[in-house]
Amino acid sequence: MFDELKPEVLVVGAGPVGLFTALSLARRNVNVRIIDTGVWACTHSYALAVHPQALDLFAQLGLKEKILAESYPVRRIAFCDREGTRVALDAGDAQHPLAVVRQDALENLLEDELEKLGVRVGWRHEAAAVAQGDDHARVTVQKFEKESRGYIVAHTEWVVAKTWELEPKFVVGADGYNSRVRRTLDSEFPEVGPAQYFAVFEFKTDADLQNTVRVALDGGTMNVLWPLPGGAARWSFELPDYRPSAPDPVEALRKAGFGDFPTERQKDRVLLSHGLDLPVLDEAHLREYLRERAPWFTGSIEKLTWRIVVRFERRLAKRFGAGRLWLAGDAAHLTGPAGVHSMNLGFWEGADLAAKIESILRGGADAGALASYDARWQQVWKQLHGLERVPAPGPQTDGWVAQHAAQVLASLPAWGPAYEDMASRLGLTAA
Repeated sequence: MFDELKPEVLVVGAGPVGLFTALSLARRNVNVRIIDTGVWACTHSYALAVHPQALDLFAQLGLKEKILAESYPVRRIAFCDREGTRVALDAGDAQHPLAVVRQDALENLLEDELEKLGVRVGWRHEAAAVAQGDDHARVTVQKFEKESRGYIVAHTEWVVAKTWELEPKFVVGADGYNSRVRRTLDSEFPEVGPAQYFAVFEFKTDADLQNTVRVALDGGTMNVLWPLPGGAARWSFELPDYRPSAPDPVEALRKAGFGDFPTERQKDRVLLSHGLDLPVLDEAHLREYLRERAPWFTGSIEKLTWRIVVRFERRLAKRFGAGRLWLAGDAAHLTGPAGVHSMNLGFWEGADLAAKIESILRGGADAGALASYDARWQQVWKQLHGLERVPAPGPQTDGWVAQHAAQVLASLPAWGPAYEDMASRLGLTAA
């Protein structure tokens, strides 16, 4: 059992990356605590797939087989136009597929493993203030609880029930888009590409999806078909001309200075609207998107179970950390939906931080051992964002692939040498 009041490391954010990072630290016998403003873990998936490379990390934790048991194995990625597949390549094999797993299933697995080690997620806990120190960080933690209010009209409100101070040796900010840890670092978070809106639909279907994820490129739009466990499918259609008619209410309150509110955990994207209140989300539009962009999809739409408009941004933090404060996952980078890069590289970042922090706390390494973390991941992300060492078409590259190279590269479920290998199989090589 770890001491919750005197953690060596505080992980802020209990999404997949935060939970993985906390578990990696706990397995190294580092006294870790993890908190999140959410009321509980998310109850719906948004981070879709675990890369074959990331499965190796889960194998080191003894969790690979459990993830595969919960997942739909994707072994190929196909790039299509309206007529059908133009080019396809292997994305994994039987032992290392692209594992499509619900985010809630993944998070529950990680949380259960943490609890076995005596680490409980502090739901409804906020890092209200974070500060650097010479040999530790200082964090003000607030715990929220519901309180009954009102006399004539009874109601409940979230109130701060308890406040206390922690002084961990390190803080890992896996707290997503609005990361307080990143803001404390004063690390700018600029856009490195235009934002994209997508209409996302999940439904039961009789389509034979053949263990393949399909990226349909039509009229300048990117549209992605993911097979899901249980005979379901997810289609994401880019909406190039979409403009939201109303701001997200929670985000508006946050920007107005009212702080964070405990909610069901969501993936750190701007989730604009659920259900039937937007015309772009009705079944007629779904059928229209399919007819216009992917007429080769002839599967049934038996039961529409989820629909939402999502804004995906492309951002990269100017630095991934300094001193006692470090970032991982969406707190440090955001990208589009097809390659599922932000979560998967977040796992590698979490593993990297855990190893470096252990070497400092247990192996006698200097705190400067973390300096290489920023440089390494900045380089990786600059390539994935198309800023440096971008694989490019050559004389022998298929013309259609060359025309759509940027969208194809953004969809490859890999990074580093594996990413460059996949790109080279399509005739795209890094300089």
